[in-house]
Amino acid sequence: MTITSGLDQVGKTHLAINLALELARRGRLAGVFHDPGQISAVNDLLELQQPAALWRRAEDSDEYGIMRRGYQGVDVLSCNVPMRLWPDVDPEQRTRCTQNMDVRDGYDDFLVDTSGMDARSLLACCKASAVVILVVTPGSRSQAESFALLQVLRLNGFSGKLCLLVNRNLYPVDSLEIYNDLSRLLRSHLDLDAAFLGGVPEDRHVMMAERNREAFSSLFPDSDASSGVVAVVDALDDVPAHFVAGPQTLPAFLDALVDTMQMPVCLPGGTVLEDTYAPAAEPDKMQPAADREQAGEMSLLQYAGDVPGLWHFLEILPPVLRSLSEDLEDLVVMVDSNNVLTPGDSSAGLSDDLVLPLLARLLATFRAADPVRAIELEVTDMRVTGQQQNWLQAGRYLKYTFRLSQEPLPEPVAALLDRVPAMIRSTGAEGEEISEVVVPAQNSCLSVISAARACTRIQVWLPVVKGELPAGVLVASR
Repeated sequence: MTITSGLDQVGKTHLAINLALELARRGRLAGVFHDPGQISAVNDLLELQQPAALWRRAEDSDEYGIMRRGYQGVDVLSCNVPMRLWPDVDPEQRTRCTQNMDVRDGYDDFLVDTSGMDARSLLACCKASAVVILVVTPGSRSQAESFALLQVLRLNGFSGKLCLLVNRNLYPVDSLEIYNDLSRLLRSHLDLDAAFLGGVPEDRHVMMAERNREAFSSLFPDSDASSGVVAVVDALDDVPAHFVAGPQTLPAFLDALVDTMQMPVCLPGGTVLEDTYAPAAEPDKMQPAADREQAGEMSLLQYAGDVPGLWHFLEILPPVLRSLSEDLEDLVVMVDSNNVLTPGDSSAGLSDDLVLPLLARLLATFRAADPVRAIELEVTDMRVTGQQQNWLQAGRYLKYTFRLSQEPLPEPVAALLDRVPAMIRSTGAEGEEISEVVVPAQNSCLSVISAARACTRIQVWLPVVKGELPAGVLVASR
């Protein structure tokens, strides 16, 4: 099985390890392979051991550069030679190497983690595998890039079993909705069918386990994420047998992989993939904003919905964007003016009747606390369907969500929140701390949500005054 995605940072390595562990708990012989570029990431994730000898084989020869380490009954394997260079290795030596990677009785399940792989190696793994697990997240860009990946695979004769796994979902219904939307596109545009493996929910225990260098399903077996992994393996057991009728041994799979890597890769538009190998981006680090903008990777606007909704969206979008532009211009000016303020300044401008000035002060304080931290902004069309006491009126809103990779909450930010009149403090269902202020006169709301071992979120709800957005719209800037 190959575990892949169209976008980095979706949790492939976490899933590969924990799926293999669940297979091992069911009595299966499981191995996980990763490219050498991901060794440091795997080392950060798990406390791996190099046993003196494995009971399943006599020894591992150092001649072929095989790295085999163990974790709770699962073999974690790699090779000193990057996968993209395997076709250049002497065929006889390569055959001995692939045979040396196998175990005496063969693996029952062998999972390939494509994290950090170059495009050619990733595509070859998908084509050579009997089963491909495509990991997507609720983010719209993850789904768009996954569709693009499948388009390339389809152009190059992909014929394996495609399975969809939704990671970091908030609610089970979200996973099913994402699957239905994406599978509908795959059938209509690519003539591809995808099986639904389910979803692994967003769970703070995943980060807690990573801090302890343990797999979350081992350290927190009763967590929501662990339950999701169990359900995914149950779904994998239902994959029809004829889809695994390809190479039945690991050496045969690896030989097929090398053969596939030497074939030309066709891209949309009639072009062919060039063999230029750029170093893989380091995991869990965002590119600087200037680099992303120069590379053309600043996603600014995206629509997700049906075709009639798109035309309505295009019709009413200009006035909404004008209103949005005015708010954001005011916000930028306010943030810049707050740069000269210090945490000890007076609480002027922190009244509870204006949301944007408070948001500006918060962003400026976060930026002063740690300017190199990653931040993500998402603007989403939301509908409040009923009047809720002490909250927003029914209507349509734009919800601004700022995600900052800072935990715990910086002291200057906490001090700032303490000085805001009418700030309401509460604790969420997962133990997160919530600070919220509602402005009835403006029908707007601001909340700061922080949790141990998780990102901090600032959420602002502002009513859509000029025009109404159709359901399904996502305006996103990352």
